[in-house]
Amino acid sequence: MKRVLVSNIMMLKERERFDSVIREMGYEPIFPEVDQFLTEEELIEMVLDYEGWLAGDDQITRAVLERALPELQVIAKWGTGIDSIDLNAAKELGIPVLNSPGAFRDAVSEVAISYMLNLSRHVSLIDRSVRKGAWPKIAGGGLVGKTVGIIGFGAIGQGVAERAVGMKMKVIAHDKFMSKAPDEFPHVPMKSLDELLGEADFVCLCCNLMPDNVHMINSSALAKMKNDAFLINVARGPLVDERALIDALKRGDLAGAGLDVFEVEPPSSDNELLNFDSVILGSHNANNSIAATQYVHENTLRNLKSVLK
Repeated sequence: MKRVLVSNIMMLKERERFDSVIREMGYEPIFPEVDQFLTEEELIEMVLDYEGWLAGDDQITRAVLERALPELQVIAKWGTGIDSIDLNAAKELGIPVLNSPGAFRDAVSEVAISYMLNLSRHVSLIDRSVRKGAWPKIAGGGLVGKTVGIIGFGAIGQGVAERAVGMKMKVIAHDKFMSKAPDEFPHVPMKSLDELLGEADFVCLCCNLMPDNVHMINSSALAKMKNDAFLINVARGPLVDERALIDALKRGDLAGAGLDVFEVEPPSSDNELLNFDSVILGSHNANNSIAATQYVHENTLRNLKSVLK
């Protein structure tokens, strides 16, 4: 019986269910202990003798892949993001990496809009104040007529654009791989990054994490944003230099932020971002739509089976 390593936390949360499902497929599942993801060091110790891998955001480096050979035949990544996998090494070594592109378009774009609406109308702040016995009447700017600048105009970025238009917002976008928006978005101009940062009332990160865009939102980028603008990150934590963001918030150079992701996850208890009323925090859970999660479960297993027939 072929052995399958199950290291993604979404299936690990339902271990009993997926133990049964994977065995019915004819494979033997192995479930390691995982906090958020497995490190390179941890993986090198455990990746021997698996034909299949249902991976999470594990640090799948060249060294890990080489260690997993010759048995490993496929990595079926749970979700869409594959930035934690050395794809060049996987290709060179002949290990297919399969994911579920576009699966979270609706789920994540809904959360992005919810952050914008929540921040601009102070929903969370008012809620916390009322629970403490206050009765605040805080004015908010709202979304109508405001400009959202979307960085990364793939499936999720386009989902944000669709919803923003419905909220009567103006949409601009930046994508290093696009000179023109797709035909279904004729009214979305593509801007340079600097132009977008200077024009947007909401800067929304929807791009993949790559070596050349780590800390793309740094002190220089934040200085180009409006003082009353908000930063939304539903992509990857390392896109934002958190130290620079904290400093900008302290100076009042930014109105606030909605962060579903962090440089280190979960954030430590002394992370200063936890102290700002103008910041809404998530748990890297913008994809938590029940329908989207179930689809990815099923598609990840299909991807596994497509190779381990």
